[in-house]
Amino acid sequence: MTRGPADSDAEDVSGDLARELAQAIELEQFFLVYQPTIDLQTNAFAGVEALIRWHHPRRGVLGPDNFIDELEESGQIMPVGRWALNTACAQGAAWHDRGYRFSVSVNVSERQFESSAFFQDVADALWSSRFDSSLLVLEFAQATLRGDRETTAPRLELLRTLGVRFSIDDFEPGETALEELGQLPIDIVKLDREFIAGLSASSEASSLVHRLVESSETRHLQVIAAGIEDSGQREQLQNEKVHVGQGYLFSRPHEAEEIDRFLEDFAIFSGKPL
Repeated sequence: MTRGPADSDAEDVSGDLARELAQAIELEQFFLVYQPTIDLQTNAFAGVEALIRWHHPRRGVLGPDNFIDELEESGQIMPVGRWALNTACAQGAAWHDRGYRFSVSVNVSERQFESSAFFQDVADALWSSRFDSSLLVLEFAQATLRGDRETTAPRLELLRTLGVRFSIDDFEPGETALEELGQLPIDIVKLDREFIAGLSASSEASSLVHRLVESSETRHLQVIAAGIEDSGQREQLQNEKVHVGQGYLFSRPHEAEEIDRFLEDFAIFSGKPL
């Protein structure tokens, strides 16, 4: 096939990005921010989700949508994912040393999960940080856990021996998805932010949330709603007995130092335990 100018340009851009990402690892340009989660029923602080950012030398701070796909395709997601896991566990342990006891969630890519090195990466991160494994939550995309069940289930069970918990990220509770929940050894279901955005306008969506919460009670699952942006969404989710909320209504993602201040303010103004 003959390459046209557009193909060449796209290839150049991709190549530049791959080289920049390789340099970003060496120059330590990646950093983590943390977004709080709040118990919707008690208003207690529930935990944080660790999210990666790239301090690009020319373009400023970039979110993962700008580079995660390239990290996956190039295989660089492995060292970056390992760094993120180690950093999040170390930060979680630092918070716990100060008396805060809450969960820390870390996103896991499909390539990481399928790697034979991933179990050891998690074990090493927990050992080196002395982070309580029961408070580490590994978040997987639905597609990752919908893979070959004969290999997915044993990987999860092996990771389970470390004492960690599992979450399905960006969950959309359709009929098939609800049926699949019983087939996966997970602990947490995080509702997709786009699903939450359309919740108030859809009686069908409300019914699905109601069924999900009912199902979670029999399976001992925690339900988290992501992307809560207004008090109306919060009230509706509270009424449906959704357990935990996350979104700009509560807090944007912040670096660890700002989370420290958030924790102090939260304890003062909410009167709730951390």
